[in-house]
Amino acid sequence: MTDDRSAAATSTAVDTRLSPVVKSLFAGEIPEDTVFPYPEVDASERETVSVFLDSFRSFAKDRIDSAKIERDHAIPPEVIRGLGELGAFGMTIPEAYGGYGFSASAYCRVTEEVGRTDASLAILIGGHQSIGMKGLLLYGTEEQKKRWLPRLASGEWIAAFALTEPEAGSDAASLKTTAVYDEKTNEFVLNGTKHWISNGGFAEFFTVFAKDVKLEAPDEHRKITAFAVPKELGGVLPGKEERKLGLKGSSTVPVELENVRVPASHVLGERGQGFKIAVEILNTGRTSLGAGCIGGSKVMLEYAARHATQRKQFQTRIADFEMIRAKFARMVVSTYALESMVYLTAGLIDRGLDDYSLEGACCKIYGTEAVWRNINDALQIAGGNGFMEEYPYEKALRDSRINMIFEGTNEILRVLVALSGMRDVGEDLKEVGRALKAPLSSIGILSDYAARKFRGAVAPTRLTRIAPELAPQGEIVARYARAAHGAVETLLRKYGKGVIAKEYHQERLANVAIDLYASLAVLSRATAAIQKKGSEKAADEARLARSFVEGAKYRMVGHLKEMDKNRDGEQTAISETAYASLGYGFPLWE
Repeated sequence: MTDDRSAAATSTAVDTRLSPVVKSLFAGEIPEDTVFPYPEVDASERETVSVFLDSFRSFAKDRIDSAKIERDHAIPPEVIRGLGELGAFGMTIPEAYGGYGFSASAYCRVTEEVGRTDASLAILIGGHQSIGMKGLLLYGTEEQKKRWLPRLASGEWIAAFALTEPEAGSDAASLKTTAVYDEKTNEFVLNGTKHWISNGGFAEFFTVFAKDVKLEAPDEHRKITAFAVPKELGGVLPGKEERKLGLKGSSTVPVELENVRVPASHVLGERGQGFKIAVEILNTGRTSLGAGCIGGSKVMLEYAARHATQRKQFQTRIADFEMIRAKFARMVVSTYALESMVYLTAGLIDRGLDDYSLEGACCKIYGTEAVWRNINDALQIAGGNGFMEEYPYEKALRDSRINMIFEGTNEILRVLVALSGMRDVGEDLKEVGRALKAPLSSIGILSDYAARKFRGAVAPTRLTRIAPELAPQGEIVARYARAAHGAVETLLRKYGKGVIAKEYHQERLANVAIDLYASLAVLSRATAAIQKKGSEKAADEARLARSFVEGAKYRMVGHLKEMDKNRDGEQTAISETAYASLGYGFPLWE
């Protein structure tokens, strides 16, 4: 679950025209040169990936027994060795260090396939590449990379990411693990407890984040330092395997760090840069988490379609009942939208987009919630069979539930999308506010702001590169991008810094941004299909794009209306009754 920025940069020149899409949408703008044309994977890499996928499928068919992995609560060592021989642990590592050097798009495609094969396997591979060794890949020195990446690429060493602690989940700044620098030996001594560490039971390489206690820094965030910690240093003590709702084959353990002496040469990046590194690692992993959700959605559609077209009730295929058709329509449209978002984002990374944190967050939020709904719909279509262990639905449901929690809960990520998107608009308004205090000396600022507002009102942003048959849907995106920008300005004027606490509104804005980004992705993809295949052959894709955008319109209308008229006060009051009674405070029978 990663988007390998470093690998992508080696294969494609940076496109200087690129702009972050989601942030632009918050400003009421649509960066067409970024979104159009829809990205295509280079033919030579497509061929390489195809060969890799064939090898993986053959390996999975012969060697991977998901039922046994579930029963044994472990992936067999021989399977891990076999994956290493395939090169599955080095896909994002450059060839110079023993890997394949796959682009973000290529890696997402493989992650999609792994996701449909076995979820625990996806955690093994993703936990290793997406986050476990990602700090080394992004911030390691040449010496560090040469020393450790070959072992990590071959699978001789498996990597783990050690950030989360019992008292520090989403609030990374509250880390208790300490790193005390010893000047005499030029080492750091690490002590603390990490928990819920994927791959932790057998990993040989840990990326550890700790509070650098002797470092002078203006705040707690800037006292966190990142360390490369090979287990061979000693003092890295994995605990008992956690028993989980799903992903039973993946290793998840607490890890104790007891006087681990880490040479100063093992610091990743610079001292005090750990929080930034942790955020960057998690940002890069979210797009391919969305890719894994594509795989899960597709396999559920296959199971559901086979069942629905064969099963009869009242002398009629259940596939022909309209309520079942509605479920399939929803599943197909959401999968198409997710796939479009993920590979648009991966393509932008490959083209050199520097800041894709919000696009990746949108993929993670939308993807994890879409696959959950799709599995639930497939289970419902299966009826009673869906509830039975011998069928794949209940395991898929359990395995997918964690997706909305790890790598940043979807609630935290909605806050990230909303507040990050509002930041630039807020800076613009602040500059204008200062200018208004001295208007004669700030004519340039005021006229520039007025010109932008005038352009938005008189000559609004339009999609000029969209296929003509999708023009009405392009108008919807342009219209609601402007509406979202207006809502942001209104919120900032009304609440100022207080907007940070307005999470009801943040959720609405984030949901609008996700729908706008997904809409642009499907329109760009469908336009490319029309241009390549012609309108008639691309009619089904155009239909999917229209369906998604029209559905998104109604969702956005609802969210934007609630920015003004809502029941937020009522929601708060009702929640207080649960807090006061520690549960449900209105028993009908005592």
